[in-house]
Amino acid sequence: MIMTAKEISNLATWTAKSIQDSVRDGGRILDDAGTDIVREYVQICLTKWQRGEKITLENLSKLVTEIFQRRHHETKNEDEVMNAMMILGSKFPAFVADNQRQRDEEAKRFAAAMPAVKV
Repeated sequence: MIMTAKEISNLATWTAKSIQDSVRDGGRILDDAGTDIVREYVQICLTKWQRGEKITLENLSKLVTEIFQRRHHETKNEDEVMNAMMILGSKFPAFVADNQRQRDEEAKRFAAAMPAVKV
């Protein structure tokens, strides 16, 4: 699935807002600045994935560190922001691998259904 920059931005915003709502439902607080930090992280992760960059736990952990060092002063909920980004980062590589596996299976089914081409 190829997404445009606008689609990535919209998905990142929606994801960050959903996380903020979930944290609030759990009785904790993720302020708007923290939500924006999470949005940036999600947006960068999705952009890297769409560009075909390798998505690993190590790469995403480095990204968390870089973003958090740069923006941690903007939020009053540093722990919640860090937790949200680390949880997302721990799950995103598996999502990417599963997505690739599904694409590969679909490509195999499609190739099997295509008639042979004589060259």
